[in-house]
Amino acid sequence: MNTAQAKKIPLLEILTRLGFQPVKTFKGGEELAFLSPFREEKEPSLFVNIRKNVWNDFGDIGGNALDFVIRYQKTDVKGGLEFLDQMFGSGFSTIPATVKTPRSTLVTKPEIFLLDSVMPFGTSAKSLVTYITQERRIPPDVAAKYLKEVRYTNRENGKTYFAVGFENMSGGYEIRNPFFKSSLGAKDMSFVKGNGAGDELYVFEGFMDFLSKLTLESVDTFSADALILNSVSYAQKAIKYIREEKYNIITGYLDNDKAGEEFSQSLKQEFNEMFFDKRIGYQAFKDINELLLSGK
Repeated sequence: MNTAQAKKIPLLEILTRLGFQPVKTFKGGEELAFLSPFREEKEPSLFVNIRKNVWNDFGDIGGNALDFVIRYQKTDVKGGLEFLDQMFGSGFSTIPATVKTPRSTLVTKPEIFLLDSVMPFGTSAKSLVTYITQERRIPPDVAAKYLKEVRYTNRENGKTYFAVGFENMSGGYEIRNPFFKSSLGAKDMSFVKGNGAGDELYVFEGFMDFLSKLTLESVDTFSADALILNSVSYAQKAIKYIREEKYNIITGYLDNDKAGEEFSQSLKQEFNEMFFDKRIGYQAFKDINELLLSGK
C-alpha cells in the first residue's frame, strides 16, 4: 500500500474498525461527530466529513485518513502504512469511497479480526519475543507472566497474523506487534491485582507502560493494584471504578502529552490529596517505556 492508496481509505471505516462510534450526525449524515480518542471529553470535538474523507479535531489537528492513523498510532508515514496494510490488506480497494449513514443510525464495530487461538507467550512466533524483550526491553519472565501469544485472522483478506495479547476486564485482548496496535473481542480496561493490602492503585494508559514500570522496579508484581486504561476514552469509566472501589492512594503514571495531562488533572480534581502524579519522574520522555528504552 502506498500513501495515495492509504489516503483514499474511508475514515469512517478506520474509526469503526478501531471501535469508535459517532455520537452526532450533521448534513444528512455527511458529517459525523466523535468523542476524540486523543483526550477525555464529554462533548464531541472530532468531526469527519465522509464525502471529502477528511477529519478535524478542534482540540488537536486534522487531515486525511493517513494523517489520522499517524496521529492515533503515534508513528510516522511508514508505520501508518504498515498499520493500514495489516488492517485492510488487499481488501482496501473494495471499500466504498463514501458511506451513507442515516441520521439516527450509529455505526457498530464489525468483527473484522477474528481470534483463532491464545497461547503462552513465546510459543511459536519468535519475532514477538524479539519485539517485546529487545525492542521494548521487557524481561522474558515479566512478559510471560502477563502476555499471551494470539493468532488472529483478518477475514477480509484471509491472512493470519500473530501478536502479543494483554487481556482486559471483558475477556478481550489488547494486541500489539511491531507494525500494529488494535484489540480483539470486547474493548475494555485491564486490571491486575497486586500483592498488597488493596488500598493503593497505580493507573497507566497502556499495558506497555505497566510492564515497563515493573521492569524499572525489577519486580514481577506490584504491591499496589494496577488499572490500565487501554484507551483515554475510558477516563470517566476509570474514575467511576476507582471511586466505587474506595482506594485510599491513587498513583498516576500517565503519558506526557495533552491527553495524559487532562486525565491527570481530572484525577487530581476528583481525588485531591489521595492522587499522586508521577509524570515528573519521566518528564523528559513521552511515557515510561521511553524512559526504560533510554537507559536512564
